[in-house]
Amino acid sequence: MVTHELTFYLAGAALLILTVESCVKLLKGDSFGFTLIVYITVFAWYFVDPFLNPDDYNYVPPFLLGQSYGQVLLFLVGFRVVVPAAVRWILSRRSTGVLAMQRLTPEQILMAAGAIWLLLFAIGIGRMGGDVVGAVFPVDSRAGVTMWGRGAVESSATGFLIASAAYVFNAIAAFLGVLVFFQRTTFWRVLAGAMFAITLPYFFFEGARSHFLAVLLPFILTYLLYGRHPLVVRFVILAVAFVCLDQGFRFVTAFRSTGFRELLAAENPYELMDEDVRTTGLNMIQELCFVNTYLDSGDTSPAYGARYLNELLNFVPRAIWPSKPLIGIDYAIWRGFESPEGDLGVSTTISTGMIGGGVLNFGKIFGPVAASILMAVWTGMLIRWWEQRKSLLRLALFMVGAGLTFNLGRDISLLVLWPVIFAYFFVRLTEIWATKRFGQLPQLATVAPADAQPVQV
Repeated sequence: MVTHELTFYLAGAALLILTVESCVKLLKGDSFGFTLIVYITVFAWYFVDPFLNPDDYNYVPPFLLGQSYGQVLLFLVGFRVVVPAAVRWILSRRSTGVLAMQRLTPEQILMAAGAIWLLLFAIGIGRMGGDVVGAVFPVDSRAGVTMWGRGAVESSATGFLIASAAYVFNAIAAFLGVLVFFQRTTFWRVLAGAMFAITLPYFFFEGARSHFLAVLLPFILTYLLYGRHPLVVRFVILAVAFVCLDQGFRFVTAFRSTGFRELLAAENPYELMDEDVRTTGLNMIQELCFVNTYLDSGDTSPAYGARYLNELLNFVPRAIWPSKPLIGIDYAIWRGFESPEGDLGVSTTISTGMIGGGVLNFGKIFGPVAASILMAVWTGMLIRWWEQRKSLLRLALFMVGAGLTFNLGRDISLLVLWPVIFAYFFVRLTEIWATKRFGQLPQLATVAPADAQPVQV
């Protein structure tokens, strides 16, 4: 159905041209080329699903598809226009402590990250009653308990602390995956790799694909840029990894609500798979059609930024703000997922996508532009951290943020960005400590190093 719409081809052509531009800049060593991360995100969430699951679009009115791809085009144009100014503004900010961080060895950074990982891991095991195997392999998934599981609506201060610890654990695990590639001896590489590998099963069996990707994608991106294998070998390994991810996520989607015990005991796991289970979750163009219909129905109107404000203030504990708005519940109810059995009044929440979120906030025309501005600012932050990559922790911060960008395709939300926010706090605290230890260092303007090497892509 999408191939019948002119705006699909216009948006696709714009995406192709912008992607080629970013690739050329990357090959020239220009960090502006990292806008490619956003273009890949747009492609994955808005162009892939109609070809994977074409039957799901047979009932969508053609004018809705045309309108939605027109909004994708608006987003792309707005992003390309705004991002140069956003990057210049963010790079003009001054930073302290980056030089001090250069005096820390990769091993020292790993010890600091590893200490936090070990502390959180011990607390998580304690919350599981000392069940180490159950903590690492929560095979009951959402049907059971996990290290950092809690109620959907938790009004106590304990709930806030548990949620914060979960995000810190996610951030530290992602950091460990990046640090593996920069350790200078086999012992430290094996240690970093072991901590990272021990953590992965928890995020996989937990059932939240976004959490698993937040940990794994920084590792994959670091391997792509800094792996020691030839470039062709790296791409082949990544292709195999993505096929495995696709298959693994199919099982996660099918069994996370009931647990994986029966699956793990089966001689042929595929026999347990429902024939309808397929690659799902990339359907943000479909959700964009629903969002436009939601506005047209008169059941809601543009929030003029109120939804973004609710996302921004979501960090306030419900113990302090009992009436804190629930995010996205009205849309989930309108989509037909109301359920008295759910803690939130719905059986599941529905992501509107980064462009759909903009439309709900600022309408059909200004909404995609608003979303593009937010993504341009985020891209500026990523490029800033990349330019500071002589500090290993700033480089790791870039990798974690770049990995989270893909998840922003589902929603531009602090719920996605908390791991990199906590990672940033860790970096800043370490920089303060390093500055005190090695002496006060001058402020640094964030500019590209003169001896910067081209990115190996």
